[in-house]
Order: sequence, then C-alpha cells, then structure tokens
Amino acid sequence: MHPAHGGAGHGLGPVANVWGPTSPLGPALLLAIWALAVDAKDQQQQQQQQATPQTLTCRPQEGLPLTQPYPPAYFQPTALPVCSQYTCSCCNRTHALGIYRSLRPAMEDAGFSRACLAWQTRMACRVCDPEVGVGLKPMVCRDTCDAWLAACREEFYTFEPATPSAFVGRMQPCANTAALGGGGGSAGASDAAAASSPLLCSRLWDVARTGEELCREAGLDVAGPGDNAPCFDGGLFSGGSAAYSTDMCVQPPAAARRRTQQQAGGGRGGGGGRPEDKLSPAVYVVIASVLGALAWLTFTTRQGFKAQEDERMRQLHWRQLQGRSD
Repeated sequence: MHPAHGGAGHGLGPVANVWGPTSPLGPALLLAIWALAVDAKDQQQQQQQQATPQTLTCRPQEGLPLTQPYPPAYFQPTALPVCSQYTCSCCNRTHALGIYRSLRPAMEDAGFSRACLAWQTRMACRVCDPEVGVGLKPMVCRDTCDAWLAACREEFYTFEPATPSAFVGRMQPCANTAALGGGGGSAGASDAAAASSPLLCSRLWDVARTGEELCREAGLDVAGPGDNAPCFDGGLFSGGSAAYSTDMCVQPPAAARRRTQQQAGGGRGGGGGRPEDKLSPAVYVVIASVLGALAWLTFTTRQGFKAQEDERMRQLHWRQLQGRSD
C-alpha cells in the first residue's frame, strides 16, 4: 500500500493552480484591464474637451498680436509681470512685457500723476482681460472712458510713438527725458531716452474733451446708451479690482506648465517645482492589482514548494518503512 499522490496536476509543479478557480490572478487581471480602459476613456474625453470647437479662442487685436492657430484663454501658472490681476488671460509674458515697456516712461517719471498712471495701466491691461481677449467684451464702458479722462486730462500723451509696436496701443504717455536720463545720468542714457521719446506730445485735455473722444482716439469702441452687450469697465464698478469670468478658460498645456514652473523654480535656486501631472486613480488601481497578484503568486509558490517537499519526504519515509519490513 502506497500513500495517495496528488491529482492530475501534481506533476506540473507548485504553480499548477495559479490560474485555478480559487486564484485571484484572474480577477486582478480583469480589474487591471478595466482600470486601464477607464483611464484611456478619461484621457480621450479630456482631449476632446480641449479640442472641442465650442471652445472660445483669443482674437488678435491692437496690443494683442497672435499667430494662428489662435489659442484659448489659459489660466496663468505664474503671475504675469504686469496685469497680474488676470489669473486667466490671452496675454503671455511677451504681451505683458510689451505693456510694461509702454508704461515705463510714466512709471519712472516722478511728475506723472499716480492716479493717471493707475488708469493708464488698467486700460493698457484691457487686452489681458480674458473676456476682452476672446471677444466677449469688445467695447469699453462710457463711464470708464470718462473716468480715464478725468484722471489723465492734464498729462501729456502722444498718438505717434517713436517706436511703434504691435504689443502696445497707439496712445502712449510722453516720456520725461529729464526724469529718465537728464538729471545726473550719463550722456548716453540721456541720448537713449531722448531717442525713444515721441516727436509730438499733447495735453490730453487738448485732444479729447469727452471720455468717448478719448477712447476713440485710443482706437477703442465705446458702448452706447442702448448697448446691452457687456463692456470693459476697468474695475470702475468693482472698487478698482478686475472683474471677469473664467468660464472660457482652460489649463495650459503640460509642456508650457513644466517650462514655466522650471523657470520659477530656477529663480528660487533650482527648487524643481511640483510634479506636473498627477496619476489618475485608475493607474493606482492597476498598480495595486499587480502588486497584490504578485504577492499572492509569491506566497502560493512558496507554499507549493513546501507542500512538494513535504510530499517527497513522506514518500522517502514510506520507502524506508517498506525496506525495514522486508
């Protein structure tokens, strides 16, 4: 009489029942396939949402030159150098730097009215309002034009900039060359300031007697009394703070976010920034399923080897007993 041996699968080794009816590898594999399918579907939906034709795109206009294909209004990963009140905008850093260069003469002129400078900045930053950028607010509110004129009526402006640029409007504050280079600065700085100064400056009150005239001279459309369309108010009705909707805004592409955050991290000493893209829950499910299946496979394989060794020892012991009885 011999001891009972294993069934038909006994000779296949300790992993014979890995895919048996009690094995979790089958359900784990199915769960991983399902998670990958869900993740692929989510990514496809996100790409379709980003590429949907209903997404509003930015429109090129004076002070906001753009190249095709026109982008949507993006949430800004880092604040713009100027016009930072707009956390979502059609402007990029190049546009913002162009606006800064147009405002710099007034910023560095101590005699330039600070109230006027505040209004000039609001109007220069108008194109960075996302609703203006995508064309939802194509006109300027009449009261805003009046407030702009009231703040700047005594300041001098030019409507023929010495260095025209697509990034700035047609109306610019006049530079005070004495403030920029003539008072104690070098002769070269004074000559550069004079060269960049406009050829003809006029007191604003002599050019425009009403706010509507001012805005039209600046190339802006003014909302009429019967216009029901939204208009740019420059913060006039919100205590000076920018009021705008971000419903049309989208997240910037991952490459642009990575480049911007790396630049910001390098400016702080190479901090490296945060990870760009978070793993989706489906990926975590796949990882957990695979790790669980591997752990179970390792455990069952070790148990199989142990059972096989125990069986071999029982057979050896049985043969030894049979030899003694003979």
